[in-house]
Amino acid sequence: MQLTTGPSAASRVLAASGSSPEVPKPTRGSATRTANARLRLSREERGWSQERLATEIRRFSVIHEGREAGVTGNMICKWEKGDKKPSLRYQRLLRALFGRSSVELGFVDDEALPSVAGSMQNGMGRSIAAATPGSPQQMGREVVPGGTLVLQADADMIDPNGIPVERRDFLRLFAAAGGVAVVPLATPSDTPPWERLSAALRRRASVTPELAEELGQRTAGLYGLEERVPARVLMPRVTEHLGRLTQLLESSSRSPVRRELTSTAGETAALAGWLAFDMNDQPATVAYYRVAIEAAREADDNALWACVLGYESYQTASQGRHDQACALLGEAQRRAATGSTVMTRAWLAAREAEEQAARGEGRAALAALDRAQDAFERGESDGDRVWTQFFDRGRLDGLKVTTYTRLRRPAAAYAAATEALRAAAPAATKKRSLLMSDIAEVHIQRREIEAACHFAAEALAIVAQTDFSLGLARVRRTRDHLRPWQHTQAVRDLDDQLRALL
Repeated sequence: MQLTTGPSAASRVLAASGSSPEVPKPTRGSATRTANARLRLSREERGWSQERLATEIRRFSVIHEGREAGVTGNMICKWEKGDKKPSLRYQRLLRALFGRSSVELGFVDDEALPSVAGSMQNGMGRSIAAATPGSPQQMGREVVPGGTLVLQADADMIDPNGIPVERRDFLRLFAAAGGVAVVPLATPSDTPPWERLSAALRRRASVTPELAEELGQRTAGLYGLEERVPARVLMPRVTEHLGRLTQLLESSSRSPVRRELTSTAGETAALAGWLAFDMNDQPATVAYYRVAIEAAREADDNALWACVLGYESYQTASQGRHDQACALLGEAQRRAATGSTVMTRAWLAAREAEEQAARGEGRAALAALDRAQDAFERGESDGDRVWTQFFDRGRLDGLKVTTYTRLRRPAAAYAAATEALRAAAPAATKKRSLLMSDIAEVHIQRREIEAACHFAAEALAIVAQTDFSLGLARVRRTRDHLRPWQHTQAVRDLDDQLRALL
């Protein structure tokens, strides 16, 4: 019996690999509906639901325009799905609320502004990400979570398209209701983001609890986006947010809430390290992880420290150093034993299981799986940290599949795969690509080659959409295990799809 997920992905892989993994662009003259992925991305980056965005627009309209807005969560849904386009008024409010241009919010086709398209494709963040420090594009404005504008002294008001903004209208829109804070301009510098954060952590700082909470929500939103947005697209947004956190740490004095802000900065640096790992930038990966640990040390946040060690274990495992990965995971679990959520401990134990299995340590692997299962069952009502958003029952079952497959236990792996498919969401997320590759391995051990190629193609389709290097490595490993059947039609088709992607 073969596991199935519906129609084969093989017919979709070539199309997926031939298209950019960036957000979709509208087609000129097309009558078909085009979803506004950029507006959705901006919303999710804040960690907001559609109803929350509608509430923020209504609040923002009353404060800054002096009149109400009749926007609802249902309207936001229609804008994001492409059923309707926001009116010019709502476009203006959304640009002001998010601090982004019409292009960045998906209101204008890139093809209509070719000079902007290049910068958007290089990162989908504000053009500030592509500008050098101190350039006109970078010196215009800064927006902190919750729609608060930070005006930078002596800055020329230039939007991301290089178009001067009428200063009088700009100030009239934002200066109401105490929503403006003035901060000194950062001096031009080539200092890497991790070094700036490291220096800021050694200074004294103070931040209001409300701002610290908003910044934490922004970090959570970025972690949520990581599951489906390519690393090279998300990284500019993450480093922009890290720069904002760093600026606050640099410019304020110590207070009780500094510890929360420091943890948030460490979480953001850990995410930047993970993205750098996905982009195969090893020096940046190491640097971000080191400063994230520095933040964890200052904030006395052992859970964050454990998270970073867990992330580092993927890097060492990718280099074949499974012993070192297990050592990192052991230290991570020691730190997670106090001050950590149960879900963090469940994730780390499950990670240890698959690494122990790679070492051939069956007893240690199964013991780690038991700990992971016990912790997961106790942790459903436990407060999550941002890095455990991805760790649901489907992901736990996926790690079981990996462990049992590496231990050459096809029956247990097949049973875990059945449960994983039942629990996993159908969305094309990066963790689903890992699951599909692992299930392909199950079918290889059962000598069900067509089914193995089917699941490998499913994984490859997601890799094409998300540009996920770890997922691609898993598919390549699966292809290596298919070598005895390389002359079959199913494997030849998979080879064609791999060549199209690479």
